[in-house]
Amino acid sequence: MIVRVSEAHVREGMEDEFLAVLRGLVATFPGRYRGLLRHEVLVDLAEPSRVQYVSEWADEAALISYAGEDWRTQPVTFPDEERFLRRPLALRHFLSSMPTIEQDPGLRR
Repeated sequence: MIVRVSEAHVREGMEDEFLAVLRGLVATFPGRYRGLLRHEVLVDLAEPSRVQYVSEWADEAALISYAGEDWRTQPVTFPDEERFLRRPLALRHFLSSMPTIEQDPGLRR
């Protein structure tokens, strides 16, 4: 599994509008992108202008279907997103090393 983290630094006073747009957009993702295992929008408690979109993908093919061939370096953005941001999105990818419930049913306990 590949975990993708996009981090936004939102302009002061635009946090609520940015979150509304982002949440509305990503709410459609589970039905649109096969291989999306889970996703969430996280807001930093200490710095609410830092927002992360974290998504977990079954494999590289699933991630390519979402983000394209340049998935390692190119963030996925929504139209006019840059007006909300203090700087370009930061993008990171991680390999999950924890077993899933499907891989280890004993985790259900």
